[in-house]
Amino acid sequence: MIINASPLIIFGKLNKIDILKKIYGYIEITNGVYQEVVINGIKKNSNDAFIIKEYIDNKDIKIVNLTEKIIGKAKKIAVIYGIDTGEAETIALALQLNKKGAIIDEISAREAAKAFGIKPIGTLRVLIMAYKDNLINAIEIKGLISEMENSKYRFSPKVLIEFWDLFERIKK
Repeated sequence: MIINASPLIIFGKLNKIDILKKIYGYIEITNGVYQEVVINGIKKNSNDAFIIKEYIDNKDIKIVNLTEKIIGKAKKIAVIYGIDTGEAETIALALQLNKKGAIIDEISAREAAKAFGIKPIGTLRVLIMAYKDNLINAIEIKGLISEMENSKYRFSPKVLIEFWDLFERIKK
C-alpha cells in the first residue's frame, strides 16, 4: 500500500507500523515522503523518524522512484490542487503503479486522489481495519486515538464522530 507522510508519521509515533504491514503486506513511499518523514524528522530528532528509517533499512518500507513523466505529473497535481510535494507524489506513485488506493489523510489531497480514481484511505480507517482483523482490541484503539490527540494529530470533529459511530457499530 502506498502511504503519504502524515499517516506514516502517526503510525511511527504510535509505533504501529507493523499494523500496516499486517493489513497490506507491503508499504511503498516516494522519495518526497522519505525526505519529509525521515530526513527532516531525523534533523528534528523525532523518534518516529528513527522508527520509520529502521523499517526502511529492513526493507519493510520500500522507497519507489517516480519516472520523469510521473514527476512532471506530480508537480502539476501539486499546483492544481494546492497540495504539498509528498501528497502529490503519493498520488502520482499510485498512478505510476496503477494502484487503486493510497493512505492519505489531508482533505485536499484526498480530493485530488479521488479526481484521479484513487481511493484515499485514512489513518482512522486503517485502525478500524486493524480492529476488525483482531490486530488491536477496543482498549488499544481508544488508547491509540488518545495518543493521536495528545500528539497534536488534527481530526475534524465530524471525522472523529463518524469514527466512533462506526467503531460502536462494529464493536465486538
